[in-house]
Amino acid sequence: MAKRLKIQNPNLGRSPGTLTYVGEEVEFATKIYWTEYNLENYKTHIFPKLLDFQLRLAPNKTYWLNIDGIHEPKVIETVGKIFGLHPLVMEDILNSHQKPKFEYYDDEQLFVTFKMIEFNPYTHEIEVEHLSFILGENYVISFQEERTRDIFDPIIQRLKASAGKTRKNGADYLLYSLMDLVVDNYFLVLEKVAENIERLEDDIINTKKQKSMTEMYSIKRELMLMRKIVFPLREMLSNLIREEAPLITPNTALYLRDVHDHVTQVLETIDSYRELVASLMDLSLSQASNRMNNVMKVLTVISVIFMPLTFIAGIYGMNFDFMPELRWHYGYHVVWAFMIILVIGMLIYFKKKDWL
Repeated sequence: MAKRLKIQNPNLGRSPGTLTYVGEEVEFATKIYWTEYNLENYKTHIFPKLLDFQLRLAPNKTYWLNIDGIHEPKVIETVGKIFGLHPLVMEDILNSHQKPKFEYYDDEQLFVTFKMIEFNPYTHEIEVEHLSFILGENYVISFQEERTRDIFDPIIQRLKASAGKTRKNGADYLLYSLMDLVVDNYFLVLEKVAENIERLEDDIINTKKQKSMTEMYSIKRELMLMRKIVFPLREMLSNLIREEAPLITPNTALYLRDVHDHVTQVLETIDSYRELVASLMDLSLSQASNRMNNVMKVLTVISVIFMPLTFIAGIYGMNFDFMPELRWHYGYHVVWAFMIILVIGMLIYFKKKDWL
């Protein structure tokens, strides 16, 4: 299991606004995508270097700059200079441990940051990706950590196909679409977690083998991580909806309320799964205790059966000269018969008492 308790922040003790990447090491170069679209047209440009980028915004189009990789502070600094981002915003973009939040800057830019989670089918762990968004009047800037695949690909395909409402609405609706995609992925992760819980539940109930507590504790820890990520997002969306956001239209605000409802549903599901895992852990411990009691009961019965036999063997193992039974011709056979009858009688008695 990945260790998440040790958090290193090289910005500690430095001046606020210092641009330093906080996160896992990445060897790949940052990918930069520039998309412009309206109801009639759609274009995408890939910039190998951000120096080749020139900001030209037309009022009748929506623009989307997607930065795939936040591990290069120079790239983030260049984006900040082009779009006039606040130094504290750029610092939060580079900090992959930043909690979900939103900030307005001069009512011209809305900064939103939260987490994307994915389920790794090989390690059965939840992988976290730091996301940040800048919403302007007719543009959105998205920042995501470098991964093997682009998590925003469904939105890109939707824009290419001109399907749905994304190309009909403005930049605020694009921001909603990106956030909704992330929240929908929470449900997919929960489905994978639910499958693991159901498998564990079947194994605990239907098999006699003791399941490892490590696997159950791993699921419980992943659920705690999810709740730590999702809970601040609900508070953030709640505050964002309540405030009068000049960059978000009333139509898009309705869709954000729907995202807030989905986040609340995710939290409720996480809490129910945590309770279920806790009950499974108690059930597993109870079964282990019952198995131990059964073993101890069997061993106790065996000990009780052999106690009188040991007593008889001890008496006739004494080296006294005057023991009448030792010289009796049928003494050996009678003692064996008595011991066998005694064992059978004790077994019948224990069976009637339901001790066996």
